[in-house]
Amino acid sequence: MPYYACTLVDEQGHYHQRECFADDRDDAAAAWTGQEMKLLRVRRLWLKGVTLKSLFKRRIGASEFLLFNQELITLLKAGIPVIRALEIIVENTPFGALREILTRAAGNIRNGMQVSEAFTSSQVPFHKIYRASLLAGEKSGHLEQVLEKFNVYLGKISTLRRKTISSLTYPVILLAFMFSMVLVISVFVIPKFSDFFDNMDAQLPAITLFFIESTRFLKDNLAWFTALLLVAYAGIRLLESANPKVILIDQIKLRVPFLGRITHENAVAVFARTLAILISGGIPVPESTAIAIETFANRFHHAQVADIPEKIRQGNLLSAVLAERPVMPPILVEMVRVGESSGNLTAVLDESADYYEHALDSRINALISLIEPVIIIALGMVIALMLVSVYLPIFSTIRIIQ
Repeated sequence: MPYYACTLVDEQGHYHQRECFADDRDDAAAAWTGQEMKLLRVRRLWLKGVTLKSLFKRRIGASEFLLFNQELITLLKAGIPVIRALEIIVENTPFGALREILTRAAGNIRNGMQVSEAFTSSQVPFHKIYRASLLAGEKSGHLEQVLEKFNVYLGKISTLRRKTISSLTYPVILLAFMFSMVLVISVFVIPKFSDFFDNMDAQLPAITLFFIESTRFLKDNLAWFTALLLVAYAGIRLLESANPKVILIDQIKLRVPFLGRITHENAVAVFARTLAILISGGIPVPESTAIAIETFANRFHHAQVADIPEKIRQGNLLSAVLAERPVMPPILVEMVRVGESSGNLTAVLDESADYYEHALDSRINALISLIEPVIIIALGMVIALMLVSVYLPIFSTIRIIQ
């Protein structure tokens, strides 16, 4: 949708320039209906907001959204109304996805829409949780306090993701380099030596014959293996699409050594943290749980917990329902049971999230310290065996010639 420049005049005769984001000129004009200022002119801004970055980056980054929330909290604490606070932030926000969403939200709120309804775009990070937080703030009358809790939540989730990605980047690059080196040597280097040995009619050692035959087989069938893997992957995806109860790929991800455990603990930590912020904002437990389970990105996890809100609405305690789910750790179940008994469920969920985040951090550090030397040693051994298989017959031939 395009931007429009609106010229308005107030009761004192002062002119004001405002920008809005609307479907057409009529919607842009309707955004100022019922306001104290009178609309004089609406002009479309054809080129504003159209940049190479805006064409490709359509999702708002977590750090960018974190900064917006902090600015909004500061303005609300200063006593500035929400609509005026959004207008101030829009004026100082560069053109892009965030400015489009804020401009659209400001127009909707100006037309009478609730703040929580105005922020429904999927481009917003954790948009379901954010919308529920805004709704809780509206109901309680303490919007800035709820937003502060959401900012803390968003900061911790972003830090956890950033730490996980940065910690696993080096081992992944090292592993990819190892496979690339082995593939290049196998497909391009060893066949050259194989032709050389064939011309010499030399008696080759068993290890050399093994590598030569392996590389020939790999080179001749690499395309077939790749095609077979792609067809198998596509077939599994089609099977999962045809029958939602069939979940194979995401279940395999959870069974990968080390990485599966990290994925599981990360999901539990995010679930507990999300549930804590929603309950603390005054959202009932069934509705909070319904939103929190959407944070499970793994489809197998989500399938295991999908009916939890309905079970709670039937009169069951949260701890009792969680205990029936194998994906929920016993420690979390016991902590929730203690929180329900003491009436302090929010604090207990926060403590549980802290526990799993610390455990996840320790597990990642242990994985990094273990996987780096293992990959280096494996890479060295594979290359050493390849070099031995290539040069051993050469040394034997030289001794025979001498």
